[in-house]
Amino acid sequence: MKQAKDFAQQDTGETFQLKGKSKLSKDERIVLSIGQSLKKVKLRKGANTVNTGNFLFDTYAKLNNAIISINKVKTQEKAVFFRLLAVMVDAGIPIIKSLQTLSEQNKKNPKFSKIILDMALKIEEGESLSGSMEQHPKVFNESEIGMIRSGEVSGHLNNILRDLAKQTEKNAQTLSKVKGALTYPTVVLAILFLVMFLMMTMVIPNITKLFIQTGTKLPTITKVVIVMSNFMREKSYIIIGAIVIFGIVFTLWKRTKNGRYQWHIFLLHLPIFGGLIRKSTLAQFARTLGNLLGSGVTINQSLNIISNAMNNEVYKRKIKLAGDDIRGGIPLAETLRNSSYFPIMFVNMIAIGEETAQLETISKRVSDFYDEQVDESVKGLTKIIEPIIMVFVGLAVGGLVAAIMLPIMSLADVASNM
Repeated sequence: MKQAKDFAQQDTGETFQLKGKSKLSKDERIVLSIGQSLKKVKLRKGANTVNTGNFLFDTYAKLNNAIISINKVKTQEKAVFFRLLAVMVDAGIPIIKSLQTLSEQNKKNPKFSKIILDMALKIEEGESLSGSMEQHPKVFNESEIGMIRSGEVSGHLNNILRDLAKQTEKNAQTLSKVKGALTYPTVVLAILFLVMFLMMTMVIPNITKLFIQTGTKLPTITKVVIVMSNFMREKSYIIIGAIVIFGIVFTLWKRTKNGRYQWHIFLLHLPIFGGLIRKSTLAQFARTLGNLLGSGVTINQSLNIISNAMNNEVYKRKIKLAGDDIRGGIPLAETLRNSSYFPIMFVNMIAIGEETAQLETISKRVSDFYDEQVDESVKGLTKIIEPIIMVFVGLAVGGLVAAIMLPIMSLADVASNM
């Protein structure tokens, strides 16, 4: 077997090599298969400009761009992007051609495709890869940009891209597990609410007419259900209006800095779910810290980058404060020890990393530990939630059935005594 696998020379007239490889990995085979598209991909200066002089065409194009801008770039898509870009850079493909090819390969997500092509345009104009990523802050966070910048400076961009792909995949997996744990109870409760609403507005009114006609003496639970049914049927606009107004006010409040902070405090203190959110956030923090330190970013810069990249406002503020304390000469572990949001074990491990000058290695091991904790928490959460939801659903449905059946049973008793 050859020690170097040549990329077959395509119509582009260029040959690329992966040195020291006797076998091509899955990612490398993907790059080989898409290498032939390099000739077809052309960088166009006016790629994102919509101005042809034709009113109908321009209006359609602008409308299409507006729809595309609504799309989101998934974390998994970014992970694949970083991994394939690392393989291409390692293969010796120029960064601009790599981005052009990846743009062509991401046609399933037109928004991400346009962003990658725009990055290629910026680089052709003299911008760096990290600088072109900074133009899209809603897609690339500060930790990703910081790692890319350090890779450009150190000359190890391909290694940084691989680390970044692993980090992004890990974060995506953790986030997916947390969302999965929260989705089940949310869906069940939503369906229960819908069913109860239909029962109260469509079934109960018909049964109420029967009770009125027979003059049956109604138990308290049935009277309460009938009152609720009448209100929901006759004043449904009030309920809908209240829900809409609450949703708008809550959304606007949550967008404020203080509202977002208070909401995240509430989430972190939720029974059952709060612990899961804490563990996933700690895993993300430790993993990002380890990767940034490993890519040559200083501890001060790392904490500043992480604080700006964190989605949780509580941890964002705590980490930013830790960065300020470090600039004042206070160790990271000592600062984190003063916060109840960082467990003693986490703080002690950080302290050991600082004392032994192995903070990068320790941080990565801590992130692996909390990843395992998230897995165990999700499994345990499923076992806990299912019986709780069954009890809740049973009480709601049982109460409604009792309210309907008790008067009917009374009617049956009266009929049998006649």
